[in-house]
Amino acid sequence: RAAIMVQNDSNGSSQVPAVCARSLRKRRSAGSPSRGRGPIRGAVLLLEFVLLAGAGSAWLLLASRSAQPLRWRCRPRHRYVGVAASYSEEVEEATDGSWSPEVKVYSSFLRSLPGSALSTEDRKVLPLGRAVLRRKAKMVRPERIGLNTSQQVLEELLRVMRGPDLPGRYFKGGFLTAPQLGTPSRLVVLEDPAVAVEKLSPQERIIESREKSFGPKAIFNPRLKPVSADTTVSWEKDPSTPGYRALVERPLSVKVDGLDPEGRRVSYVATGQEARLLQQAVDVLDGVMFIDRCVMTSLRHLDARSDPLPLTCPSLGVHKEGTDAPEPEFSEHELESIAEKGGSRGFLGGLSLPFGQPSVLLIGSLLLRLRAKEVDPGSSEVADASRELREAVASGKHPLGLAAPQLGRRLRIIAIGETEDAIAKLPVRAQVSEEHRAFGPLVLLNPVVRPAPGSSDAFFFEQSASVPGYEAVVKRAQEVNVEAFDERGQKVSFAAKGWQARQLQHTADVLDGVLYVDRMETRSFRRDSVDDELPEDVPIGVRRPAGPTREAKKKTSSTAKDVSKTRTGAKSARSGSRSRR
Repeated sequence: RAAIMVQNDSNGSSQVPAVCARSLRKRRSAGSPSRGRGPIRGAVLLLEFVLLAGAGSAWLLLASRSAQPLRWRCRPRHRYVGVAASYSEEVEEATDGSWSPEVKVYSSFLRSLPGSALSTEDRKVLPLGRAVLRRKAKMVRPERIGLNTSQQVLEELLRVMRGPDLPGRYFKGGFLTAPQLGTPSRLVVLEDPAVAVEKLSPQERIIESREKSFGPKAIFNPRLKPVSADTTVSWEKDPSTPGYRALVERPLSVKVDGLDPEGRRVSYVATGQEARLLQQAVDVLDGVMFIDRCVMTSLRHLDARSDPLPLTCPSLGVHKEGTDAPEPEFSEHELESIAEKGGSRGFLGGLSLPFGQPSVLLIGSLLLRLRAKEVDPGSSEVADASRELREAVASGKHPLGLAAPQLGRRLRIIAIGETEDAIAKLPVRAQVSEEHRAFGPLVLLNPVVRPAPGSSDAFFFEQSASVPGYEAVVKRAQEVNVEAFDERGQKVSFAAKGWQARQLQHTADVLDGVLYVDRMETRSFRRDSVDDELPEDVPIGVRRPAGPTREAKKKTSSTAKDVSKTRTGAKSARSGSRSRR
């Protein structure tokens, strides 16, 4: 637009240029175009702004709740989380890792919708035997703690640890680590809710050191240091080993250091049940499971929890430094009388069914931990037990044989054998390396099994019906010598090798109260459905007996040289005496 230049004449009148005057007259005659449509256009613009803002906010909300965050959104929630972690000792006070997840109403609703892109299921706990559980987890860098991916793993751990929220069900407390969901990071989540502690009796709270409950806690890169010489013995379970528990002795109190979900420093002293859960969780981060630290004679199936513990197990509770161990609850005679009443056979085990084989006692039954009694070949009890054992082995369900105590009879009787069908199901490599052959069933009374002199050591997997669902590598002699009585009472003696020798040693151990888990390589214990690679420190296959060491060879050679010198000197002395004569 041109500027209107006003020129004043001598009379004080103003002159407007012709072009500007014409434009002004046209605007006045036509009217301003914005006068009539101004309010309507403003309303339209305001409506467009509201719609665009709402759509953008909704999209950002969905994207922030998505299980797969966009790459441009992967920024720390706290811009200075790394700086705060570095200077937390000077700026912030230490925390105890207490954490409460954000309540995401919209995200939970969208996840519950069928067919929604956000309705992704949580990962399941990995079973024992997966390779990631036997490796040391990696440290989490402080600047990555605030990432959405880290926070999502944290929330997933808490949901999986607590389990489904069903009517009448409550979380009984426990822990879970990131490697148990397949994420090899040093992150643990633990909780002991008040509802679980309140249901315990006062005596149980003292024995389990659970006088005080605590809410959910999350710790990145945890480090522990014992601060007390006192120890506590209590039951432990593991999410990766469902169905089993065992006694483990651990320090009563530990110093905890690490980082919380907001990147702040964690530093406090944990005691009792909280200290136990933290120690067990940090062990998992280091590739160590509770089965590696437990008192093996206390390992039991959860269905066998009613039987008392053997005398070799320590007593439950706190053990003060410098004090004597408490007296056992039962004497040896009382335990024997309890064992004679039978053991735990699991679901439907106590029913006498008209079909099928008799169920086998589960690990944790006291009868399996006592030495069996010598038998008289001519008794009717021995005949009945021999028949049951022979039929059970002939069914092909017990590849390592069966012993009478596993059927609830405290008798020194075993049965071994292997069918052609069972061998055909094995890989060809296993058939050759483990030396399988069809024979039996063979029933032996009062057997005595000894390793053959100079026998090689064989490391192969073993299973047992008393420890259902699991297997482990066990060291056995490749060749054995056997002395026993047959079913007719005649004495027999023979040599065995390969898988037959393994069956004989496996079943003869049960007669002495020893199960294969007492002799296994603990780091090889795993679910029988897992086929991951074994840890490098677990041997497998046949190993020749180790020869004499280099020092022993030197000592032997030096001794032989001394003997030869002595003999040479004696000969020269005799020859000199003869010449003098």
